[in-house]
Amino acid sequence: MMDRLGRASMFARGAKAERDFSFIGPEVIVTGNIVTSGRLHVDGIVNGDIRCGTLTQGSSGAVHGNLLVEEARLGGLVDGAVEAGTLTLEPSARITGDVLYESLGIAAGAQVEGRFRRRKGPSDHGAAAAREEGSRMLPEPPDVVGGAAEMPPRPHSRRGAPKRPEAAELFGPVPAAHEAQAAE
Repeated sequence: MMDRLGRASMFARGAKAERDFSFIGPEVIVTGNIVTSGRLHVDGIVNGDIRCGTLTQGSSGAVHGNLLVEEARLGGLVDGAVEAGTLTLEPSARITGDVLYESLGIAAGAQVEGRFRRRKGPSDHGAAAAREEGSRMLPEPPDVVGGAAEMPPRPHSRRGAPKRPEAAELFGPVPAAHEAQAAE
């Protein structure tokens, strides 16, 4: 595309790609949900849920809400559930919440306080099931009473600190074949 002086416009090539890109800078605070089918880069703070095609989060970025994305590269703080097709966690990533993914990459140093669950992709159970599963939203958040989520009480140790659950409590009993290998 040429302008009136015959010069090539900087928007001629990749104009749609430029329109589909949003940037939240390090000095920006957004309160509310963000929905876009395009790309989003977050270096600032988002107080709300994000639903987008591709999310890139810098180390200074913080999201206080749930993420539902096709692809994400996270390097900052996420306080909420994450559901992604392809998820990459950078060394500076800090996630507090459950993670549902199809493909996952975690760099040394990334921290997650929550459960990981692999979502079956198209190669696992056919295109029709993938479309059905891909269209669902994140689970409903827990009931909120007085500004705090209702959580079941955790058992405490003798010193009053929360007791860490044993591996068997989290993952079930260890199969006999694995116990025999560990004993060797």
